[in-house]
Amino acid sequence: MLAWACLAIYAVFTVVSLVLEFRFVGRVTLLDIWVVIALAASGVVGALIVSRHPRHPIGWMFSATALLFGAQFFTREYAIQALVVAPGTLPFGQAMAWFGFWLEVPAVAVVALFLPLLFPDGHLPSPRWQPAAIVAGAGVGVAAVVTMVAPQTYVDYPSIRNPIGLDQYRDFFDAIAVVMQAILLLIVAVGALALFSRVRGADADERQQIKWFAFAGSLIVATFVIDLAARFIPPLAAVNDLVAGLALTALPTAVGIAILRNRLYDIDLIINRTLVYVLLTAVLAGVYTASVALFQRMFVAMTGQGSDIAIVMTLFVLATVFTPVKNTLQERVDRRIKPGARPTAKHSTSIDDLLMLSELHSRGVLTDEEFAAKKRQLLGI
Repeated sequence: MLAWACLAIYAVFTVVSLVLEFRFVGRVTLLDIWVVIALAASGVVGALIVSRHPRHPIGWMFSATALLFGAQFFTREYAIQALVVAPGTLPFGQAMAWFGFWLEVPAVAVVALFLPLLFPDGHLPSPRWQPAAIVAGAGVGVAAVVTMVAPQTYVDYPSIRNPIGLDQYRDFFDAIAVVMQAILLLIVAVGALALFSRVRGADADERQQIKWFAFAGSLIVATFVIDLAARFIPPLAAVNDLVAGLALTALPTAVGIAILRNRLYDIDLIINRTLVYVLLTAVLAGVYTASVALFQRMFVAMTGQGSDIAIVMTLFVLATVFTPVKNTLQERVDRRIKPGARPTAKHSTSIDDLLMLSELHSRGVLTDEEFAAKKRQLLGI
């Protein structure tokens, strides 16, 4: 019930935030709406996981992430309204501005740092990973405290400053920020290693779960790669917005499917198709850039000036090469990844299997009904 309440509060926060933004800016961008939907997906997945597995920490993590981001959206837009749009019309503008500065830190860190360590059963792979979890928790706490007192302003609103920012220590906070970013990236890398170590001892179902998580994680990594490439190939900027939106939605969706479904969809087929279209997009973007440059040079050489016909000719080239390039990429990817029937775990009546079920039940991964059903299945009764 509490997780659904978190989702409801998130919905209220975001609706009010969008209304305030629309009143001030006059429009709400498609990217804003997509981010809101993606975070709503986090809240829904969190509530569904908690409803089925009340003690599963990953469900609570997604619920907390949605709630914190909703609060961050609301406090930021409230502060802009109270301090910039109509100063003095709303109380506590400075306090809301302060919350808007640092709430994003735990919202991002909860999923980015702890999810790889705890996925999919909500527990560390082994006790030796406990120091990593402690360092991650300490890192989140320190980062949040530093952000609370760091001198900073809102992007696009330099008049809104951190009301308790220590301006005299600006250089110190700049240095601390660099160190904290390095530490947090190291923790993310450690989380990836934890997932890798979990794969080695995983059964077929758990491997399938981790594949879903890795697929969503690869989309997040792709956004950073495409963003970097877009600086050299401008047409990729539009692709990056699309991939970023997909990545934000894919992570909670993939985790929800992995944890909530007994029979997982064939992730290998999805990875196959994703690879094909990612490679196809990259190839076509390169062909587009090279073709426009080539045709423009031809027109300049012949007429002394550029022409929009170059773009039309480029689109014709893209339409011509689309199918052959796609088929070639599909064949090559199929050689690397051959979708097949998902291996199913063999049910055993051994004591080890019963002990494993009992442990999962005690941890809250299995509900009472699921535990009883699986036990009857193992015993053949």
